[in-house]
Amino acid sequence: MSTTPNTNDATERDAQLLSVGHQCSEASCLLVDFLPFKCQHCSQSFCGEHFQVAAHRCPKYDESKHNRVAPSCPLCNNPVAIPPGEDPNIRMERHIATECSVMTGKSGRARSQPICARGKCGKVLYAPISCNSCRKQYCPQHRFPKDHNC
Repeated sequence: MSTTPNTNDATERDAQLLSVGHQCSEASCLLVDFLPFKCQHCSQSFCGEHFQVAAHRCPKYDESKHNRVAPSCPLCNNPVAIPPGEDPNIRMERHIATECSVMTGKSGRARSQPICARGKCGKVLYAPISCNSCRKQYCPQHRFPKDHNC
């Protein structure tokens, strides 16, 4: 009769160990995972094999909200943002009619970056340096008056 207390202790210990992990929420999976993944959409716990949306066919995942791609305009090749819930064809037509640089004849950029005032240099000035004598903006290579014939 002394084996009964040891058997009960072992059963209790096994029950405590099994309560540490969580069983995968996928109906076909019986795995008890000690480090389960939690789905960010349905908040259920899954094993490493079923945590991805496609693997457990998440009912709360809306692909139109999470897997969006901005199509490129066939004329100007710029990406056109499509707000959620809006028909992409209508948005593309509006872009072509009012915003497309090919159809409107306007430049794609409203304001370009300043370039070096030294002839034939043409470097884009990310940090323009103004000359104290002529007040024009130059790149670091032509910043001194003797380098740009001031």
